[in-house]
Amino acid sequence: MAGVTDLSSRYATTKRPRWFWPAVAAVGITIGVAFAAWVGFQKDPVTARLWAYDVVNDSSVVVTLDVVRPDPVAVQCTVYAQAEDHSIVGEKTIDLPASDKEEMRVTAEIETERPAVNGVLRTCVIR
Repeated sequence: MAGVTDLSSRYATTKRPRWFWPAVAAVGITIGVAFAAWVGFQKDPVTARLWAYDVVNDSSVVVTLDVVRPDPVAVQCTVYAQAEDHSIVGEKTIDLPASDKEEMRVTAEIETERPAVNGVLRTCVIR
């Protein structure tokens, strides 16, 4: 081991104070918690839920949605019907114009290519 040299004697080393990495971790955690709180307290522009669905016959499903929008904005909701094997057999996009009504119940009929077993709400977004 005579040919082995100490790298710290060849290259300069930097020593960080003992508090450096705990301080970096504390700042990172603080930023993460602040971001999570900011996102958590944001008001959702549009919320929707599937209120009911009714399989009318082998070629149609009727879905009923509850849509809540605090601001009078136009909304576009997409719903679809699923077959027993979970494949999508029909889909429909519903356009809701801007309105002063904060809560509204919407019913739509989805035409299907084969028998469906349920109706599903995919999305409701600001148009």
